[in-house]
Amino acid sequence: MRHATLHPRFGSGLGKYSGDSVPRCIDKDDLLSFSLERERRLRCAEGLLWVTIENDRNDYLVGDKRELDIPERKVVILEAEEPSCFQLD
Repeated sequence: MRHATLHPRFGSGLGKYSGDSVPRCIDKDDLLSFSLERERRLRCAEGLLWVTIENDRNDYLVGDKRELDIPERKVVILEAEEPSCFQLD
């Protein structure tokens, strides 16, 4: 499993994100972790993402053309089950 970062300023891959929409593509088994300062919508343009949200008892599989609302101030972990492209709005 490779660990990727959402933005270079996060260094280890864990950081806060509060900017505008960020399109991103990651390879199979890449892992992203970050926290959002406000609620966002994750849109998976293609591929399949495994999503874990801090203090949520469920994990989510988000596939092609699907969306998931992400609450504010939670650590989020994304893992690509296959090459995937997504956007945070």
